[in-house]
Amino acid sequence: MGDSLNFFRSFLRNPTHVGAVWPSSRSLSRALVGHLPLKAGDVVVEYGPGTGPVTQILEETLPPGVEYLGIELNAEFVQVLRRRFPQRRFHHGSVADVEQVLTDAGLPKPKLIISGLPFASLPVNERKKIIDSTAKVLQPGGQFRTFQYLHAYPLPKASKFRKSMVGGFGPLSLTGPVLCNLPPAFVLSYSAKG
Repeated sequence: MGDSLNFFRSFLRNPTHVGAVWPSSRSLSRALVGHLPLKAGDVVVEYGPGTGPVTQILEETLPPGVEYLGIELNAEFVQVLRRRFPQRRFHHGSVADVEQVLTDAGLPKPKLIISGLPFASLPVNERKKIIDSTAKVLQPGGQFRTFQYLHAYPLPKASKFRKSMVGGFGPLSLTGPVLCNLPPAFVLSYSAKG
């Protein structure tokens, strides 16, 4: 509950970067992690892990030997994550720099990137840079997964985000809505072009 209240306070201070009023539920986190065959040596990157609800599901399900890297802009959240998951790596910074972050960490191209970022509310240039960087670093056939809230899905900004994904990725695969989340949300999955 303490982490959830910290999350809510961070949202109130900076809603465009936190993007949600409450952390993702276990149901949404499970839907984001989904079923992707991962093996030792594969890399999973999480954009904007917040206080770690999706990270917790990954921790429970990742096979041994799969590398994890979380990239989080909020310094308070990074401290929470490092306390909760001392065995995992977290980078304090922008996901727009994912290529350099992976290089500095000595990690190969990820097979799965999961995002909790509020893409629809990001400035257009920042969103484009993140999408381009993601398309560049994701291994061929790898997956990028994010979510959009049910009430926001038909809005112009959400639609523009989905259209902006067309160039670098395969067609959208939609899961949901996941109703056991506040608010309910769809999971969006894109495969990297190979």
